[in-house]
Amino acid sequence: MSSYAVDSKRAGLRSTGIVNEVREWEERDGKRRPSEAQARDEATGMPLWQVEVVYKQTTFGRESMTTGVVELGCPHRPVLAEFAPVEFIDLTVEVRVNKAGGLSEMWRADRLVDEGKPAAGQSNGGASGSSGHGSKAA
Repeated sequence: MSSYAVDSKRAGLRSTGIVNEVREWEERDGKRRPSEAQARDEATGMPLWQVEVVYKQTTFGRESMTTGVVELGCPHRPVLAEFAPVEFIDLTVEVRVNKAGGLSEMWRADRLVDEGKPAAGQSNGGASGSSGHGSKAA
């Protein structure tokens, strides 16, 4: 498992406009499932969000566009325009080998540069749940 710092401005990340809550994982009937509770950052206690981004990658000399999901804490649901440039503070990507033998990436950031403006009259997006980051299924 390797982790790398990423300069989001130089990487040319663009928002798809899709932002989802990160859910806590719970064990029910011997199976792990996402719960109804929104996960919170262990260090800050802020609700966690997944911001989908698109970026250009080159593999074996061939360029293509791919999407990734950046997990970050924010007191409200970030609102980002489709295909607008997006910048993150302390963006990292963790690369690991999954159970199928392929590579998977886990993107994380401390926050958005402009904090993602909340929609008019929007609250914190149902930021309920227990403290703790929760873990992801591999």
